[in-house]
Amino acid sequence: MSRLLLIALPNFSIHPDLVQEEKISSIGESFASFDPTAVAVEKNYYVEEEINKNLDSYLRDEFILTYDALEQFAFRTAKQAGLSFLYMIDEIVDMSDPSLDQVFTWAEEYQPSLLKEIVSIKQKADAFRTDDDVRGVLEQINSDTYITLIQHLHASINIAGDRHHQVGTAWLKQYFEKNLAIAANLERMLRHEERAIAFVSEETLPLLRNLLKNSNRITLENPDSYLTRHNSSNG
Repeated sequence: MSRLLLIALPNFSIHPDLVQEEKISSIGESFASFDPTAVAVEKNYYVEEEINKNLDSYLRDEFILTYDALEQFAFRTAKQAGLSFLYMIDEIVDMSDPSLDQVFTWAEEYQPSLLKEIVSIKQKADAFRTDDDVRGVLEQINSDTYITLIQHLHASINIAGDRHHQVGTAWLKQYFEKNLAIAANLERMLRHEERAIAFVSEETLPLLRNLLKNSNRITLENPDSYLTRHNSSNG
């Protein structure tokens, strides 16, 4: 059975202060100690050639990493693990019909108490990221407590609407479609790999982890041993 280390990453464009290169490099070394035979990233297949050209340049010390968390961690981990190729596992799914804003607008007009509940959960999720250290943030957004909170948020979004206007359910169908496709892409990749690391967004992790866990075809590694601070001299 293939083994997968599934890691959620924060959005560096929203949290640029977390681009702490020495610490990211140290964490990359920790991930590489898993001895992966493959590294996958949540990016669409149509950029696979470009991403791998950039990786090749990076391996030759001819590429400066951007403020892209997937790039920062995947490139560093691949280099430490001696890998020269990254798999793209994302899919293009239209998440705008309805958009999340439309869900909130409906709840604001017809279900204000539900909107208050959704906002409260979202604020708890945002406040959960209390650390200014990138390793600490990774520990938080990959923790069971945070994932459970996001699952609670999705369950609340699901009941936005009524029998004739299933706006919350309609938005989640798009979210599920995207995650189902990512899970399928990962599983197909893992048929040919023994040990892989997949870097995904923190929004993707909660559902994706459950889909893969329930497949009974993959052994999911516990990320704690690769994230905990006592494994890093920088944290």
